[in-house]
Amino acid sequence: MKKAQKDSNELPTCEWYTDMNLSLVPYWFLAFLRVVITLLPQNGYIHPDEYFQSVEIVAGDVFDIDVTRSWEFNATFPIRSVTFPYLIVGLPYSLLKYVAPYLSLWFNISVKTPYMLLMLPRLFACLLSFVSDYSMYRICRLYSQNYRARLLTLASSYVTLVYGTRTFSNTTEMALNSLLLYVVAYCMRHSDQVILQDEYLSDKYNAAGTPVERVKFYKLRSSLPHHSLSCCLLVATVAVAGIFIRPTFLAFAFPPVFFWLQRGLGSKIIGLGVFHLRILIFTLSAIPATVIFIVIDSFYYGYLTVNEICEFKIGLDNFVVTPLNFLKYNMNTDNLSKHGLHPRYLHFLVNVPLLYNVLGLMSLGAVLSLVYRGVRRKWSDLPRVQSIIGLMTSSFFIPILVLSIFPHQEARFLIPVTLPVIFLHSQRIRHISNTEQRCHEKGTAYNITFSRGSRRSMLLTLCKQTPEDHSSIDRQARDITLLGSFIHMKWVQHRWKLFI
Repeated sequence: MKKAQKDSNELPTCEWYTDMNLSLVPYWFLAFLRVVITLLPQNGYIHPDEYFQSVEIVAGDVFDIDVTRSWEFNATFPIRSVTFPYLIVGLPYSLLKYVAPYLSLWFNISVKTPYMLLMLPRLFACLLSFVSDYSMYRICRLYSQNYRARLLTLASSYVTLVYGTRTFSNTTEMALNSLLLYVVAYCMRHSDQVILQDEYLSDKYNAAGTPVERVKFYKLRSSLPHHSLSCCLLVATVAVAGIFIRPTFLAFAFPPVFFWLQRGLGSKIIGLGVFHLRILIFTLSAIPATVIFIVIDSFYYGYLTVNEICEFKIGLDNFVVTPLNFLKYNMNTDNLSKHGLHPRYLHFLVNVPLLYNVLGLMSLGAVLSLVYRGVRRKWSDLPRVQSIIGLMTSSFFIPILVLSIFPHQEARFLIPVTLPVIFLHSQRIRHISNTEQRCHEKGTAYNITFSRGSRRSMLLTLCKQTPEDHSSIDRQARDITLLGSFIHMKWVQHRWKLFI
């Protein structure tokens, strides 16, 4: 165990926190098990929708066979986009259709069997579920959190092993929500770093006594990377794709998109003008993906044809917006009564514990604790609005609250909140600390970090951390003080970390 010792009048003894090194072997075993479960033949289903809303529709189109089309894909009032079925089912079925004749001719092997028709779409869905694993890993690395415990919990989750290997639209919704959370978390982290550097250099610029120093700090500020609109097109595209795959994604996308919009708001350099500009650019960035999905659905359902385009006979009636039809249908309680009406507390009191067991109960308890602190006006005990804890907490609570408005509530509707639930609470059930380092007694730890800047510059930061910061990721992020400056020097490839 690496230790750094100082005199009694200086820093106390500090040490690296070594019980973070949980083995990843169980995770890889569970990841392999996820694939094996997918490849094994199945004798049942969770819900008929995993076939009627994807496999059966595409099988009829690709193999030109007579199937019973689900009412959601009725051309007179379609409420589902065909993008998801063709992404998960259409690609493997098209590959199978064109490969099967050659395998039969050359090797006398018949691959167009019921097993292949059943397994291939599920295999694609299983591979898509690993997007959640990757997103969890990257978020933990960004914020120096224990990714091993969280990955192990995610890979062993009932939701991942069962729902993550099925051809539900909710499975794709879970993957897209995880990806969106990762992209937003990255943008938040990047913006926090740049804003801290910009504010520091701005203060140095204002305090400079000579024109030479002012020019130097002005150039350093100019060399800072742009961050305000980073990943805007990606965030907008993922949000639009999720909404067209399943319009309930609106509830899951709202917290990450809001956190992306308000990054740095309230600092010296980010004001309401920047916030409004982000809203405008985000809206414009969402237009290309929206148009593409609308055109694809309009062609598929026969509302739009090539001849009409060539003859310029195009009107509003030539386009169909499936998410809008979905919302119109589900806003009518009489329509929902055909599928079953449930009490509005079912998601919170039944479905969350059913899906996540102890983690679900801890998540609900954490939400109640936050509500209690808000009622008691203990604002300092609440997560910061611009923190990763705030992002994950709102990404768990707000979607479930919105979905509880609708009286038709199934457990699978909630599986996109899997990543926030596991990120927030998995380390508690495994008795793992959140942070990589621990300081004893009442000491203070200092991290000196050299990192790359633009134009061959290096950033020197000195971060102060006190022992109570380790009890909460949010407090740790809130109490970090930037004491560094840019240093012009030759490019160094490696990132240095010196722990004093």
